[in-house]
Amino acid sequence: MNNSHPDGHLPSAHEALRALRERAERRRQLITRATDEAAPDAMQRLVQELQTHQIELEMQYEELLVAQAEAEAARTEYVNLYDFAPVGYLTLDEHGVIIQLNLSAAQQLGSVRQRLLRRRFSLFVAEGQRPEFIKFLTAILNSDKRQTCELRFVREDGTFFYSQLEGSRVISPVDDTVSCLVALLDTTARHTATEALAISEARFRQLFDLSPDAVVLVRGMQIVDCNAAAMQLLGATAKRELIDQNISFLVPEFQPGGGRSADLIQQNYAILRRQGSHRFEWYRYTLQQKPIWVEVVLTYITVGAEVLVYAVWRDITAQRAAREQLRAEKELSENLLANSVDGIVALDYEGRVTAWNREAELYSGLREADVRGQLIFTIFPNLDTPEQRYQFEQVVRTGERVVYRSIPFSARSGYYDAYIVPLRGEQQNEINGVLVVIRDITERNRLIEETTRLRLSQQQEVLSAILTTEEAERKRIAEALHNGVGQLLYATKLHLANQPSGTSRRPSEVHALLDEAIRMTRTISFELTPGILEDFGLAYALEELVRRIPHRSLAVHLHLAGLEEPLPRLLEVAVYRIVQELLNNIIKHAQAQEAFIHLVREDDKLAVSVEDNGQGFEVDLSYTPQQGIGLPGLRNRVGLLGGTLLINSRPGLGTIISIELPVK
Repeated sequence: MNNSHPDGHLPSAHEALRALRERAERRRQLITRATDEAAPDAMQRLVQELQTHQIELEMQYEELLVAQAEAEAARTEYVNLYDFAPVGYLTLDEHGVIIQLNLSAAQQLGSVRQRLLRRRFSLFVAEGQRPEFIKFLTAILNSDKRQTCELRFVREDGTFFYSQLEGSRVISPVDDTVSCLVALLDTTARHTATEALAISEARFRQLFDLSPDAVVLVRGMQIVDCNAAAMQLLGATAKRELIDQNISFLVPEFQPGGGRSADLIQQNYAILRRQGSHRFEWYRYTLQQKPIWVEVVLTYITVGAEVLVYAVWRDITAQRAAREQLRAEKELSENLLANSVDGIVALDYEGRVTAWNREAELYSGLREADVRGQLIFTIFPNLDTPEQRYQFEQVVRTGERVVYRSIPFSARSGYYDAYIVPLRGEQQNEINGVLVVIRDITERNRLIEETTRLRLSQQQEVLSAILTTEEAERKRIAEALHNGVGQLLYATKLHLANQPSGTSRRPSEVHALLDEAIRMTRTISFELTPGILEDFGLAYALEELVRRIPHRSLAVHLHLAGLEEPLPRLLEVAVYRIVQELLNNIIKHAQAQEAFIHLVREDDKLAVSVEDNGQGFEVDLSYTPQQGIGLPGLRNRVGLLGGTLLINSRPGLGTIISIELPVK
């Protein structure tokens, strides 16, 4: 039965009653029974009306039966769609109280519907997310749009689940009350998977970012991501400097082995595709063009539906250098072993030969092939004694070194030293054997004897020079005393003796002679031991020395610098004597009219320069003046002080003597 209006809209109640009357009239005309014609008109009309009303009631009954059947069908459909829906449905009032819910909602909340009705829905929301639910409910009540959120719920038994809520506002047409229709979609599995994926991604990201090794992700041939260690390895300050770069970025055209880098990249990728993982060493540059060696490990990983190359770079520049150094040291050791002028024999901890070089063959007359693997005590039976075995065991057990001096070899004349040194493994406290170094000392002994003879000869020469100097100094002092003080005293004596008796003596002449004798004595004393040096220092002593030289004999110019702080006592005395001797040589031998003395101290160096405009000479260490210590003696004195001496002189052009002494 279709009671809809022809235009598609549902009819109003008045229209529905009028349509029902029209249908009843048509039906009555078909089934009505005739009444007695003699009956009054009013009766006939009443009968017709009753018949029509009866027909209406029958039709209404039929329609009620149909409506009941449709309602039952709709109810069944509603029950199937609402109660048994896989999604939870709830109806909440404006305060969030559960008015109605289906079985899925009750199952999600972990209770029966009767216990859930009239309870606040927020009681099942996790405590920390209840403000978010209140915000969600308020948004539903204040908006005509559908609202959604995802919350964590806690059941009565303490278990929890995640659910996505979708809600909309409903206004009752009867009493205009507002309620909320809420759908619950259980997202626990999705949330758990998402959380696990997030944890996995966070773990991967943490391992990726915090890995001490440089890690880059490569798509095709392009770098799509890198960690901080990769940036540090290549000297980058930001990821943008590396991302989107080709993997041949900062790679030289040729690798050190000679292969073209582009070809080697293709070969390594081919191995990666075949094996799924590949490890190799690679030479490249940093952004600062610094060459480095890296160990590269390539592995395929799947990110979503995308396959990337997970590349780990480890800086092995130091290890590579150490390996190259070890190889070079091994080659050097082999070369040293083969080309050493000493005989070298290596023994294991039992005394068996493991190495025997060419010199050892010459010393012993035995080839390496004949002795390798044999006991040293079998090769040389004279060493097979309890004492020799004990010493060998001591070396192996305690690591002590043993030296045998001046041992002869029957196959080669001369004398040799044998050094027995323990061979240690990687653990320094572990001794794996011993190394025997045999050195020919025949020539060394000869050189030592020759050196000893030369040293004795030099010592005799030095002793002779010292004695000669002392004798010359004594002679000079004796001449000064004899020719100076002695003559004055003798003149005084003669002057007193020749005075006629009874005549008055002239004290002034005697006093003048005595004063001259005293002055001469003081001069000699000053030259021997200048007390002014001890009292006032080197600068004042040199100035006093210059003042004592008569200007008519030699004009001396003195320049001093850096002597504010006192020098060591022995150095001051030595410098004073050197300057004094050089001035004496200038006065006696140079025939100069002018001399310049420069004495300058800078930090821990003292420079002495003495220059004259005299006759000069040909520089020769064997040149020795008639008096004084001579230039060789001066050089020896400077050498004893740890200094250097430079003489620049030519005949007729004067002389410059430069001395540099350390200040200790």
